[in-house]
Amino acid sequence: MTDILETIAELTHLRNRHALELAFAQLVYRLAGASCLTLWQVGRQGGEVKLRPQVTLPAAGQEGAERPPALPECPGYGPVYGRRGGRKMARQVYPIHDGARVCGLLEITRAKAFTLLEETLLANVIKVYGNHAGLLDYGERDELTGLLNRRSFSTAFSHASGQVNGVIAVADIDFFKRINDEFGHPYGDEVLILMARLMEEALEAADGVFRFGGEEFLILLGGAAPDEAFAVLDDFRARVEETQFPQVGRVTISIGFATFGCNDTGASAFGRADEALYIAKKRGRNQVQCHEWLVAEGSLAGEKKANSDVEMF
Repeated sequence: MTDILETIAELTHLRNRHALELAFAQLVYRLAGASCLTLWQVGRQGGEVKLRPQVTLPAAGQEGAERPPALPECPGYGPVYGRRGGRKMARQVYPIHDGARVCGLLEITRAKAFTLLEETLLANVIKVYGNHAGLLDYGERDELTGLLNRRSFSTAFSHASGQVNGVIAVADIDFFKRINDEFGHPYGDEVLILMARLMEEALEAADGVFRFGGEEFLILLGGAAPDEAFAVLDDFRARVEETQFPQVGRVTISIGFATFGCNDTGASAFGRADEALYIAKKRGRNQVQCHEWLVAEGSLAGEKKANSDVEMF
C-alpha cells in the first residue's frame, strides 16, 4: 500500500500530459494485474463521441500484446465478460472525470472479475488522476475557446519534434478587427469559439491545436509531409469558407506552414510558418502557403533562425 501511495504522490508532481498518462496507465496496469489496458481519450466530432487510444499496455509490438476491443461510443458502463485469446476474461471500463466532463475511459482486461475492494481502490486512483488532469487542463487551455493555450505549446512541440518530423501551421482569421469593429466584440468572440470547434473537428488527427493569441492559432501535425499537410489544411480552410457564422456571415482564414525536425525549436519553426502566413496574407488571404515551397520558388529566403523577439510563452 505504501508503494501505491508513493506512486500516486509522484503522479501529482507530473506536469507533462504525455508523461502523466503513461505513468497512470502503468500504475493501474500493475495494480490491477491486467493482461491488457487501454487509456482512451474521449472527444466529439460532429456531435458524436469519438474515442482515441492514448496508451495501450502491453505496448504494440511487445510479445503478448493484444488488440484492444472496440468500445461503444458511450462513456461509462459496467463489467463485460467475454473470450479473448481462447480464455474467459473480465473487462471493466471506467469513465474518467476531470471535474467538468468525461474526458477519458480506462479499459482493463484481466483473467478474473474485480473484487469490491479492488473496485474501490481503482475508483479512487482514477479520481485522483482525473482531478489532476483537470487542473492541468485548466492551466493549459484557453478560457474562451477551450483549445490548448500558448503556454502549453512549448511542451507539446518538444514532444512532437522529439518523435518524428512534422509540420507546424499558423492560422489567422482574415479581417478579424473589422468583425469586432462592425459587429462588436461579443460576436467576435462567437467567431473565435465556432472557429475553435471547426478546428477540433477538421483537425482531429493533429498533435495539437492552440489558440496563440487574438485571432491566431497554431496547429501541430506530427509525421506529416508538406503535401499531406497542405491537403488537410486546405480542406479546413475551405470548410471555414463554407460556414455561415451567426450575424457575421462569411469568414475566411489564411494559413502558413513549415516543416520541423528534431533540431528545431518552437520559435524557429514558428518563425518559418509565420513567414509563409505573411505571404498568404500578401497574396490575397483565404489560402494556404508552405514555407519550403516559397523558398523553392524564390519568394522567401532560406532557413529562418529563431528570433529573440519571438516570445513562445
